[in-house]
Order: sequence, then C-alpha cells, then structure tokens
Amino acid sequence: MKVALKKEKEFTIAPVAAAYVPARARTVRYVGSVNRQNNERALAAIGKLLDRGAGVITLFITSPGGATGIAMSFYDSIRHLLKPQLVTIGSGEVDSSGMIIFLSGGTRYVTAHTTALLHCAGRLFGNQRYTTREMAAMLTEDRQKDEQYADVIAQNSHGQLDRDSVLALMDAQTVLTPEDFIRYGLADGILA
Repeated sequence: MKVALKKEKEFTIAPVAAAYVPARARTVRYVGSVNRQNNERALAAIGKLLDRGAGVITLFITSPGGATGIAMSFYDSIRHLLKPQLVTIGSGEVDSSGMIIFLSGGTRYVTAHTTALLHCAGRLFGNQRYTTREMAAMLTEDRQKDEQYADVIAQNSHGQLDRDSVLALMDAQTVLTPEDFIRYGLADGILA
C-alpha cells in the first residue's frame, strides 16, 4: 500500500546502526505475546537496571502482539513513569500491539529480517455470547484503541505519518519491511 508521507525522508540501510552493540548486562528481552506477565517481567527488569544506575538500556522485542490496552500500559509506564534511556531493537515479528512496545524506545532499530503487521483492533469471541449493546460497547472501545494506536505510531514517526495515514495502513493490514520502518520514521536504523 502506498501512503502519502507528510514529507519525504532520505534513508539508507543504516551502516551507522550496524555499529550499535547493546551491553548484555543492560539488555532486557520482551519475547512473546503482549500480556500482563511479559509487561511486569520487562518493567521489573528495567526498574532494577534503573535502580542500579544503568545508563542506556536496550529492550529486544519479538512479539506477535496481544491486547492493545496492555501495550499502552507498557508504553505509558516507560515514557511517563520510568523514563529510562531506552533503545529498542525489533527482530523477527513486531506485530500488532508489539509495535507499541517497540515504539516505547527513544532510539529504535530493527534487524534486517523484521516485519510488522499493522491492523485494526479485534475481539476473540470463542464460545461467549454477547448482546448487541455489549458488542456496540466493544466496537466503540475498539475504535478508540485504533485511534490511540494510530496516534502513538504517528507521534513516533518523526513527522512522517499522521493519524489518518496510519489508520489507512491498519485498514489495509499492512506488513512493514525494515525499509518501511525507516521510510515511515519508526526506526533509526537497520542492524546489519
């Protein structure tokens, strides 16, 4: 899908980024679904590193996504409460709400084989029966989550995307390549 950028950005497959090597003792891994357990584990590890006076902390992310609200809680905790000097590295899949975890970093890199699926919010129903009022409430909440998700991506795109562009990418269920991360201002480089 072709999305009109607010302004064209020059990009290269970042040889500068290839020089970044995270300190193992200050690296936290967020691997797996976005859920409360992974949030608490990662936030606790980052908190411990901050208590020890760690400088730059690296968060390595591979995630198929999960609940958007849980991802927003992580993002808010990092950006507004803990405020670490955080570098995030996306690798493999950084899908759905995994993108919000990735965007919590002030400096962001992706590996050469990273992809990200952007899509609209949805619900799992299983065997559960819902009334039309309950479904309408879920739809309202999901639309709000879509807008929040799009706003976080737009705010972290270095001016390359706006809410409507991100919503268009989500509607098209867009899969981002590493080059797309750079083009859309979502990553600072591609690690070689």
